[in-house]
Amino acid sequence: MKAAAFKKSRSANGIKSGVGMLAVGSVIAKLLGALYRVPLTNILGAEGMGLYQLVFPVYALFMTLSTIGIPTALSRIVAEQKAKNDGAKKYFFACMLILLALATMAAILVFSLAEYIAIWQGNAVAYKGFWIIAPSLIFVGAIAGFRGWFQGEMYMLPTAVSNIIEQLVKLALGLALSVAFAKRGVIYAVYGALAGVTVSEFVALVYMFVTYVVRNKNRESESLKISRENMTGVFKTAFPIAIVSVLVPLSNFFDSVVIVNMLKLFGLQKEVATAEYGLFSGPVNSLVNMPVVLALSLAIVIVPSVSVSRVERDVDAIMQKSRITVKLTYLLGIPFAIFFIVFGERIVGAIYPRLSGEQLIVAGNLLKISSFNVVTLSCMQIYVSLLQAVDKTKKAVVSLGLAVVLKTLLQIVLTRYMGITGAAIAGVAMGFVALMATALSYFQVCGLHLEKSVGINLLVGVIMGLAGIVVTTYIANDVLAVALGAVVCAFVYVFCVFLFGLIGKEEIANYPAGKLLFRIHRVVRFWEYKDA
Repeated sequence: MKAAAFKKSRSANGIKSGVGMLAVGSVIAKLLGALYRVPLTNILGAEGMGLYQLVFPVYALFMTLSTIGIPTALSRIVAEQKAKNDGAKKYFFACMLILLALATMAAILVFSLAEYIAIWQGNAVAYKGFWIIAPSLIFVGAIAGFRGWFQGEMYMLPTAVSNIIEQLVKLALGLALSVAFAKRGVIYAVYGALAGVTVSEFVALVYMFVTYVVRNKNRESESLKISRENMTGVFKTAFPIAIVSVLVPLSNFFDSVVIVNMLKLFGLQKEVATAEYGLFSGPVNSLVNMPVVLALSLAIVIVPSVSVSRVERDVDAIMQKSRITVKLTYLLGIPFAIFFIVFGERIVGAIYPRLSGEQLIVAGNLLKISSFNVVTLSCMQIYVSLLQAVDKTKKAVVSLGLAVVLKTLLQIVLTRYMGITGAAIAGVAMGFVALMATALSYFQVCGLHLEKSVGINLLVGVIMGLAGIVVTTYIANDVLAVALGAVVCAFVYVFCVFLFGLIGKEEIANYPAGKLLFRIHRVVRFWEYKDA
């Protein structure tokens, strides 16, 4: 009993430390990414950001295709092998060879098809951008292999640090090259930013390689011979994960093809259509994705952790980890979504002051609509990862597939007749359907449901939103309104979370920053500590 309790405690601590490490790294990386987007948007303008965002979804799609779910599968296999005290290095080397081969093929394809892709997207001038970013696919493939290995070991520091390195190099070099090339025209400024991305991935790869060598130099050697049966097991694990991994990038690729072309049918000129797509896919989606990345940190950690519990047939641990992770995702997602709804236009105005008045209104409205995706996409990602961890990835494939098909159909119709607002509505529909489908699938597998706590969480979020409305009503300056609103909303939200008992005394130890949460709980719910 003591051994089992110790194992559960160690596993819970592994999740907390892993989540904390990845969350801190992800927050820093996203802040750097947001910091990068602000001057980049001001350098490139809306049209330049549109050209930049035409290249990125294609890059993301081929990046996912070239990894085909192998990093997540590797992390799960490594965790399971170590739980059995078996060697796992042979899986790492086999997966790395496959990743490098696939990434090289993807880079060659992107380079070869660049002109055709740019024409399909409705703006042929972007094709050289694909040439510039194609080599980074090879670097990303190798980085993915190292991350899969380290995550399987529940060692999350390299993933966090490599994310920060990518953003720092991209921030420094990408902006410098954009400014240097901007004199030759907006398209050259875009090329400079893309070159910064390629160099940033190379630097991150060097860091991951050095970290792996240093960490493994004193370990006992393992046999690297892998059987056909072992590789078959890898592909059986990776294939459904690959399909899940490719669905969202595929959806974003469809966006890059559909939106600009539909906006032109809607009646906009090519430059205006590209600019509106740039606002939607650049500033707006970047803001929405900032809190979503916290959920991705949870998702990365939860797969190997729950996989170990599955191998150990520890149903209680699976349920505990699942409940904590989903609940924490709602706790993080709901306040961000409501804050974006209340302060939408103010946030855009504060961060992107060089946008025109009309562009600020468009971007602010798009942010308010897309804010729902903070909750739906975050929670969907967690449920997908949980389904992967309990070996029910096929259910996630069906759920996400239906959502992507619905979004694409809605996008074609709504953007054609409603403009860029229709594209945002289609994205929200996808997030809602994906969340409902994956949550239902996981409920069928494990019986997890959190209806009561989610309802209370929404109520707390609405109270926070009302406090935010008071701030935005009486403060005219955008920067001051957003800054003060963030402080007021954070205080009201945290206070109400504890006041309404969303986080109980007995479960605080399961969350990151447990000591700080305990102190806040003791202050807010003081009556529970009278006898202490």
